[in-house]
Amino acid sequence: MIYLRSHAPSRLIRPVSDTMGGKAFGISLLALALSGCATLPSNAPTVGQIHKAVQTAAQAPIPYSLVRIDADVVSHLAAPQNPGLMQLAALATGPQPERADLIRRGDTLTVTMFEIGVSLFGGNTPSAAAVDGTRAPTAGTQTLLLPVREDGNIDLPYVGAVQAAGTYPETLSETIKQRLRKFSESPDVVVNITDSLKNAVYIGGAVNHAGRLRLTAAHERLLDALAVAGGSPLDVNELQVTLTRGPNTVSVPLNQIGAGDPANVTLLPGDRLTLERIRPSYTVFGATDRVSQVPFEARTVNLAEALARAAGPADSRANPRGVYVFRLEQTADGKPRAIIYELNMLRPDTYFIAQLFPMRDKDVVLFANSSTNAIQKALGLVSQLFSPAVAVRAVTQ
Repeated sequence: MIYLRSHAPSRLIRPVSDTMGGKAFGISLLALALSGCATLPSNAPTVGQIHKAVQTAAQAPIPYSLVRIDADVVSHLAAPQNPGLMQLAALATGPQPERADLIRRGDTLTVTMFEIGVSLFGGNTPSAAAVDGTRAPTAGTQTLLLPVREDGNIDLPYVGAVQAAGTYPETLSETIKQRLRKFSESPDVVVNITDSLKNAVYIGGAVNHAGRLRLTAAHERLLDALAVAGGSPLDVNELQVTLTRGPNTVSVPLNQIGAGDPANVTLLPGDRLTLERIRPSYTVFGATDRVSQVPFEARTVNLAEALARAAGPADSRANPRGVYVFRLEQTADGKPRAIIYELNMLRPDTYFIAQLFPMRDKDVVLFANSSTNAIQKALGLVSQLFSPAVAVRAVTQ
């Protein structure tokens, strides 16, 4: 006769034997264990538990609803356009860039002055005799590197202050030429912008060559500037670009901007571009062999791809009728809205539907537990309860 001791102190369970009383006791224990299946440890709810919870979802702290994924549902779930894309496109319809060679305050100019005849800059030495006995004109040249002051002027020898900011090189050269005619026989002037502090954009963050990029007559666009900056060592699917223009700041995942898109805006002087690393992902819980956070690693990911990357439901524990996507989003008025999308993987047509269901950043995928999994756990507990008694009895016989 074998006695089993309970976990409570000083309490003995009645003897277990091969009699009908012992069998009845075992059956009673099994029934008790099965009745407590709902309290057994579990890593996910069952389909029935989810459906039962939905009945009181309106009273939850965040009300939610259950939606079964079908063809009608996915037809209304096209991936929404990122608000940043629309904001960038709106910026493209704003003021267009001025000529790239507009002279601005803080620019550095190269001014080259040419003279023929009596020269201010070449001296008054006699000219060489020409073939016909006449005197060939003398020539003088002077090149100056001049900053444009905060008041918009540059300073020239003999000429003095000349307004430069707000003009173009050909206009400024003509102004200087007119001023020099009082002192020179036949002057000519060429003006070039050597450097520009304000006709530039600033690029920083996760780029290979951060710094200041001077804008040219090519009217560089957003993607052009990032290319000139050497791109990024990171995967394009993990990058977000932020454009700051005056009081406006817009952020967009970089992989959502194409070369021909309106969001690939023409840059304006003073724009600032910053590349930052982001990791759009979804999280997997429940009856799966790998609870994990899975990055998108692509511009878009559908539900079928998401389930495959998550290694799918565990055959021994999951209920294929209960694959859920938990999604928290905002309505047009800014209020939170929670939806549970349900997919039945035992229906062949759902594999087509899953290819049309777009995943979104921060979605949660849940594989529901099979109800038979709880029964298996209960049987396992009963087996562990009786196995010591069986082993001792086998030894004593």
